[in-house]
Amino acid sequence: MTLAQTMCANKLSMIPVERLEALAIVARPIADLVGALVECGSWNGGSAALLASAAYRPGRHVWLFDSWEGMPEPGERDGGRALGRYKRLAGNFCVGDMSRVSGAFWQAGVIDNTLHIRKGWFQDTLPLAAREIGKIALLHIDADWYDSVAICLRVLYPQVKKGGLVIIDDYGHWPGCRLAVDEYFSKAPVDLLSVDYTSRYFFKEIK
Repeated sequence: MTLAQTMCANKLSMIPVERLEALAIVARPIADLVGALVECGSWNGGSAALLASAAYRPGRHVWLFDSWEGMPEPGERDGGRALGRYKRLAGNFCVGDMSRVSGAFWQAGVIDNTLHIRKGWFQDTLPLAAREIGKIALLHIDADWYDSVAICLRVLYPQVKKGGLVIIDDYGHWPGCRLAVDEYFSKAPVDLLSVDYTSRYFFKEIK
C-alpha cells in the first residue's frame, strides 16, 4: 500500500489517492529548499504528512492551520452551488480531529519535523503566526472559499521563497477559490499547472 493509499484508508486525508500521489511527485523537487511547509486546511493531517514525506528535509518546521470545527460559511462570490448546500452545512462539514495529526506524521515516517498546529479561523491565526513562520518552501492551500483562499494568499504568499512550491487544491472546482487566485495574481500572473481537474500548482519564479 502506498503512503497516499494509507492516508486515505485511515481517513487521515479526504484528498483522492490519485491526487495525493501526484502531489507527492510535485513536491519532491523542493526537498533541498530550506523553509517551512505550511498547510491551510489540514483536516486530519494526512496531506501535510504526505507532502512533508515527499519533500523530506530533516528538522523542517511544518505549520498546520484549520478551525477543526468545520468549514466557514461560503459567501456570494463562491457561487450558487456552494451557497445552496454548504451554507447550511457550515460547522458540520470537514470537521477534522486535531488529535490525529501527529499520528499521520508518524505513519508517514516524518518524526523529526517540528509540528506547529494552530486552531482557529484563518483571519485570526494566520496574521499572528506569519512572522514566526518565516520563509516558506511549500504552501498548500486547501481552503475552498473565496475569503479563505484570499487571506491565505495575502498573508502567506509574500513569504514563499523563490523556487518554493504553491499548491491550490480547489481552483478548478470552486469559483470563489478561482476568483481569489486570479485576482491576487492579476498584476503578476503565474503559470498554473494542473494536477487534475481542480488542483493547481506552481513554483515561485526565480528572478
